[in-house]
Amino acid sequence: MNNNLSIECVGLSKKFRWYERSQSLKESFTRILQKSKEKYEWYVIKDLNLQIQKGESVGIIGKNGSGKTTLLKIFSDIYSPSEGKVNINCSRRLALIELGVGFYEDLTGRENVTLNWVFNGLPKAELAGKFKKIVKFAGIEKFLDTPLKYYSSGMKARLGFSIAINADPDLLIIDEILAVGDAEFQQKCYREIDRLCRNNITLIFVSHNEADVAKVCKRVIWLDDGNIRYDGNAHEALKLYKTTIPEIGS
Repeated sequence: MNNNLSIECVGLSKKFRWYERSQSLKESFTRILQKSKEKYEWYVIKDLNLQIQKGESVGIIGKNGSGKTTLLKIFSDIYSPSEGKVNINCSRRLALIELGVGFYEDLTGRENVTLNWVFNGLPKAELAGKFKKIVKFAGIEKFLDTPLKYYSSGMKARLGFSIAINADPDLLIIDEILAVGDAEFQQKCYREIDRLCRNNITLIFVSHNEADVAKVCKRVIWLDDGNIRYDGNAHEALKLYKTTIPEIGS
């Protein structure tokens, strides 16, 4: 893998399976005895080839079900490829994909900061010098010793984002997580994203908000049914995608 690359996908495919559900108890027992259950497979990502340079800010767009989140989960080691391979060249990879991932509802905010930091494979010794900054940016000072189950979705998003940006990542993956925050916090987040990008991190950004994608990303990849339909200039990608939305929805 070229050292200038942050991510490289070669013939990458991901498929899922589902099994036909029995309609009755009798049918269930019959299938168990016969050891037969009809299985279906479908590809969410199919034979994808992709290279992302270090320091690039790349947006990924597409309709629901196009494979965006699946691709990000492969980049985050949550899913493994079914076929092909993906190479990730980074020392610190932080992913904000699903609200609350890496957090435990019955633990306090304070405990969750420590747990999430370690969960992401970050040295615990670094946390002492960054703890106050994480809490302040997230705005949870008054609720630091309150169990997370009493936090709003916006508070959880703020905490997750604050941990990620203060971890000094060289690869940051964001999937719609900022949508739950209020306007003021979103502006804070975008200022931090801009700072990180100027410091040459690699950013993978997914959002249905076209203005946010254009603001953050210079390059956009348009996924359609698990295939790359366009990969290039952000404004051109968004323009093409917007003109075909009626076609996609038909």
